[in-house]
Amino acid sequence: MTLAKREYDVVTFGETMLRLSAPGFERLEEAVSLDVRIGGSESNTAVALARLGLKVGWWSKLPANPMGRRIENEIRRWGVDTSGVLWDETPGARAGLYFLDFGVAPRGIDVYYDRAASSASRITAQEVDADLIANARLLHLSGITPALSPYAAKAVVRALDIAKEAGTRVSFDVNYRAKLWSPEEARRGLEPLLPRIDVLLCPLSDAEVLFGITGSGPDVARRFRADYGVRAAVITCGGDGAVACDDDGDWAATPFALGQIVDRVGAGDAFNAGVLMGYLQGDLKLGLEYGTAMAALKHTIPGDLLLSTRAEIEAAHSRSHSGIRR
Repeated sequence: MTLAKREYDVVTFGETMLRLSAPGFERLEEAVSLDVRIGGSESNTAVALARLGLKVGWWSKLPANPMGRRIENEIRRWGVDTSGVLWDETPGARAGLYFLDFGVAPRGIDVYYDRAASSASRITAQEVDADLIANARLLHLSGITPALSPYAAKAVVRALDIAKEAGTRVSFDVNYRAKLWSPEEARRGLEPLLPRIDVLLCPLSDAEVLFGITGSGPDVARRFRADYGVRAAVITCGGDGAVACDDDGDWAATPFALGQIVDRVGAGDAFNAGVLMGYLQGDLKLGLEYGTAMAALKHTIPGDLLLSTRAEIEAAHSRSHSGIRR
């Protein structure tokens, strides 16, 4: 089956958790109620891609209880195919939780995980959905999944094997989480995967901390291509925007000037969606431009998910002025 004729543009899997935060900027320790949302890197990217009009599938392993159904319902609600979700009926099966303690400068945002032994962390290589991967133009993964457990790490390797056999391209967001594993553990776990990646997405800081690669964004992107053989390397550089390097050359996108930041969580996942849309069109430069626009939009929306319309994304990409539209 040719890539153009496949049912899905992108498929992905990984853990999505319930996100609990105190209203406004209350501290968790004083909160008498909590806002409940969902969040997971791969599903965040899947929803953003669906908002762009792409056909996207996401699966994971969720507990067959109200918490699992809340997660699946929310992802499906925004146009993502969740038919591949595995329902865990094991007694005591649980969804992962994460708690957000919001702050504004000089107080930062603290994340507290309660995800040990979640259903998603127990997904096995045998449970990876080979049909979904074989029916997709691209498989998107992140470095969070192999950090969850040895089972999940083997599931990622199995997914890469299936993608290679099917001719499905692979994107991979390094997405280092210091609360899940050390830099040394992450390097040991991720480095063997990199030569199998078509599109690598990595923050400049992670490149240095995990792989010892330093320099400017373009230098780091070229090093990933030279050292690991990735076809395209995309490096996010914080306030300096993002850069990419592929066979056609080096590309860059300038960052947006942000106004009031409502919620910065999920901005990187929104960026990934824009990049992948451009990549699938054979235009990585366009992908960088959409990615930076979508990351900026995400800062204006509460929750992990980018719930912008395609029209809003197009307006941001063209840097049209915001304001009241009457």
